[in-house]
Formats: sequence, structure tokens, C-alpha cells
Amino acid sequence: MARILIAEDDQFLSDQIRQWLEFEKFIVDAVYTGPEACEHLQFESYDVVVLDGHLPGMDGLDICKKFRSDGGTTPILMLSGRDQAKDKAAGLEAGANDYLLKPFHLKDLSARLKNLMGDPK
Repeated sequence: MARILIAEDDQFLSDQIRQWLEFEKFIVDAVYTGPEACEHLQFESYDVVVLDGHLPGMDGLDICKKFRSDGGTTPILMLSGRDQAKDKAAGLEAGANDYLLKPFHLKDLSARLKNLMGDPK
């Protein structure tokens, strides 16, 4: 089973995502702050990361940049409420593999995560 890290400060949204992904048979860890996300990325292994662009304690963009500069290769799906082209470009330039605008459909999230993990289903 694939293991996913969710780093999202909106606990309600994080719980919805976690419950959906567990229903889809993924193993899920959820954190709510930037420092927690960094700690999990440093000491745990994941198949894909769902990373909010703006987390308390450390910005999602900075987390992504640090993870990549430290050699992290795990695919990252960045979530954001900011829909301007420059925001999406900043997420991708920071090292995210995909960018999903809030609000989104959970089925779309699943499809993108499976695609990032190389699962064509």
C-alpha cells in the first residue's frame, strides 16, 4: 500500500482528505504545521506528499525547496487557494510536481496522486 503525507493546516480539510485516501486504501499521516512536515519528510518515507502552500511555522514553498535541496525525490502535490499563474509557477519552481487549486474534488486529488506515483488507474 502506498504511504502519503498530508501537510495541511485546515484540520477539517485535512481530515476529509485523510478519510478519503484511507477509503481509497492508502496509508496516511497528517500534520498541520511546517515544522511537523519537515520532521516527517526527514525521518519517514512516503510515496507522495500533499503539501499546502501556506503552513504555520514554515511556508510550504520553503518546505518544498528544502526537501528538494536535501535530495528528496518523493513526488509533491502542492495545494493552494491562490490561483494566479505566478503562484502556480512558484510552487512548481520550488519543486512541486503538480499543483491543485482549492477547492477541489477528492476524486481529482486521488487521480493526481495515483498519476504522481506512476499508477495509471
